[in-house]
Amino acid sequence: MKRIVKLTLWTLGLALLAVLAPALRPLTEWVASVQAAGDNSVTFDVACDCRTGSPGFFTGTRGDVFIVNGKIFPAGTLPSGTATNDPTLPVNGVAPIGEWMCRGQVALPLPPAVSAAYGTVPFALNTQYFILKDGRGLTVEGYNVPTGEVLSLTGGVNGFSGASGFLQEAPFGTNITQCPNFRARFHIQPGSVRGSSD
Repeated sequence: MKRIVKLTLWTLGLALLAVLAPALRPLTEWVASVQAAGDNSVTFDVACDCRTGSPGFFTGTRGDVFIVNGKIFPAGTLPSGTATNDPTLPVNGVAPIGEWMCRGQVALPLPPAVSAAYGTVPFALNTQYFILKDGRGLTVEGYNVPTGEVLSLTGGVNGFSGASGFLQEAPFGTNITQCPNFRARFHIQPGSVRGSSD
C-alpha cells in the first residue's frame, strides 16, 4: 500500500511539473532575476580592448569624440594586475558573455584663462552599453574623474527593461592590449526592472 501511495504522489508530482514547466524560466534567467531583485545588484567583469579605440580615445583634446569596445565576462573571471588575457578570448575556459561599448567626448583641457574656475570638470563624458548574448542589455551615462567612475543607469532592454540606478566601475588590472580589466557593479533601484527575456 505504501508503495502505491508513493508511486501515485510521484506521478502527480511529474504531472504538476509538466503543467508548470512552460511557465518556469530557465535557471540562468532565474539566477539573473535573483541577482537583480534579491540584493539589487548585478556584477560583471569587463576587458576593455585598446585595439578598438578611436584616435580620440588615446590623444583626444577638448571636444574630440571617441569610441572603444570590449568584452563582458562573469564577475570574478578576469585576472588582476598586469595580465595577458586577450579580451576576445576565453579566460580559463570562460568565454565572454557579451559586448561592452563606450562612446564619449573629451572635456579637457579648458582654456587657461578659465580652467581654475572649472576645477571639477570631468576629463570625459561617456555613454556605455552592456549588451549580453542572451538579449538583455543595460545603458549607463556618466563621466570620468581621477578616482574612477560612477555612472547613472539610464535603462535596459528585454530582461532589464525599465532598470534604473547607478553603476560603479573599478579597474583592477590591465590586459594584453594595455587597456583595463574592470569590475562593473550595477546597483539597481528596487522595483525598476519590469522587462522580460522575450
